[in-house]
Amino acid sequence: AHGVYNAELRNKDPNILQRERAEVERYCKHNAEIRQSAIADKTVAPKVKLSSVNPAGGRHPAVLMCSAYRFYPHWIKVSWMRNGEVVKTDVTSTEEMPNGD
Repeated sequence: AHGVYNAELRNKDPNILQRERAEVERYCKHNAEIRQSAIADKTVAPKVKLSSVNPAGGRHPAVLMCSAYRFYPHWIKVSWMRNGEVVKTDVTSTEEMPNGD
């Protein structure tokens, strides 16, 4: 409730709004461009872990699991290959884990 009260006061005061908008132009946009250019072309290769697991109630006695961790940028494509060809059947993937890996 206190935060809402302060936000309402600040949003209703044209002097505060003008000052904040000036700060966005003076400080925020300039520094965002510098920081973005400093990291935009950087990459970190993923750490990959391959393991054999026994699925509960699965039709296979064991399956291979590939996990990728600690990579940047956040998009990644993981493919299973057999004899140089991408395997498209009997492959399951998951979404990103909550901790970001």
